[in-house]
This record gives sequence, structure tokens and C-alpha cells, in this order.
Amino acid sequence: MTDPFAASSVADRAEQALAPHVAEAGYELLLCEWSGAGGKPTLWVYIERPDGEPVGITDCAAVNDAIADLLDVEDLLPGAYLLNVSSPGVERPLKRSEHFAAHLGQLTKIRTWEPISDRRNWRGTITAVDGDVVTITVDGAEHRIPLPAIERAHLVWTAPEKGQKKGGSRRKKRGRS
Repeated sequence: MTDPFAASSVADRAEQALAPHVAEAGYELLLCEWSGAGGKPTLWVYIERPDGEPVGITDCAAVNDAIADLLDVEDLLPGAYLLNVSSPGVERPLKRSEHFAAHLGQLTKIRTWEPISDRRNWRGTITAVDGDVVTITVDGAEHRIPLPAIERAHLVWTAPEKGQKKGGSRRKKRGRS
């Protein structure tokens, strides 16, 4: 098993090195994740567009082109690895306090490095962020979780309720004259 703190260190180093190059390419670096699951070490680079538009495949390809050579030249990552540049998606990962603060009132899943109140896995609504502590409400009870204690966190996508607008536009039928 890989050392989780080493993985976090690799991701942090990658973020620091890549952020300016991602910005030069015209995007924002949300975060990096390093995983060695399945014997294939992978660096995930999550990007956003500054205009708020959804990230598409051409955006991912542009950022990949901007950073791939840098990673090899700087030798930031140990050994062979896969590079995946992606949008954060609907179940976007959350890492920093500003990530959680931007999604107050939304459902999240959090996994901690060690148990807090006898549990490591949490699913609840983000209700507050105070410095480096996230408060989530689970079954009506508030729980404070320090950011350094969080191994992984992401939003939970929920289907729109019946009758709730799903997005898109409705075309009006044209009457014949």
C-alpha cells in the first residue's frame, strides 16, 4: 500500500509546479490528485475555465499539451505514470477551504485519514467553513472536520426533484398563420 502522506505530497508539489503553466494556457487549476491504485500511478489534474463554461475535451487536450513536457523535464513524479487532465465533473473534488465554502448547502462525501467520532466516512450537507475546519450536518447533527484530517472529499450529485427545472430551453410551438 502506498503512503497516503507521500501521495498528498506528490499532488501538492504537482499543483505548485503546474498552476502557473495551467494559467498561462488560459485555465485555472482546481487541484491535483496522485493515486497508485491498480499498479498504474496516475496524476489527475482538474481544471476549470475562468469564464465558468463547462470544460470540454479540447480544453483538457490544451492543458495536457501545456504541462506534459514540464512534468517530464522537472521530474516531479516518481517513475512512469499516467496523466489525466479532467473537468471536476458534477461530483467535483473538494480539498481547500474555498472549495467547501463555494458549495455551502450542498451534499458531500468526506473520508478522513483517521476516525473522528468513531467514523471515517461521512455524507452530509456542508453548513459552514471556519478557517481550516469544515462543518457538515449528518442526520441533523453538526460535525466539525479539520481539513488536514480529510483524505478525500467530493460533492454528491443528486437528481433534480420531480417538477424541478432540469436546465436547457423549451421551444415554443409556432402557430400557423
